Amino acid sequence: MSRQRSSAASPSTHYVLSDAAHGALLRIRDHLRLLARMTAAGIVYEAKELHLSPDALTTTFQRLANDLDGVLHGATPRRS
Repeated sequence: MSRQRSSAASPSTHYVLSDAAHGALLRIRDHLRLLARMTAAGIVYEAKELHLSPDALTTTFQRLANDLDGVLHGATPRRS
């Protein structure tokens, strides 16, 4: 038995970010790019001073997770 899809388009849900949540998301993106550049430079130049300790990584990942929680709480679902 097969189901036929309705020809009517179903409403979709999208999310609206507050200005504060959008700003936080941009900072998270920039922070991740900085970490990627530092990691790449540490590999290319074998610069030990660019290596992050496990404690520093733990703090960084926790901060990013907390910041993302704030972004998600700042997102408002809207149906179109």
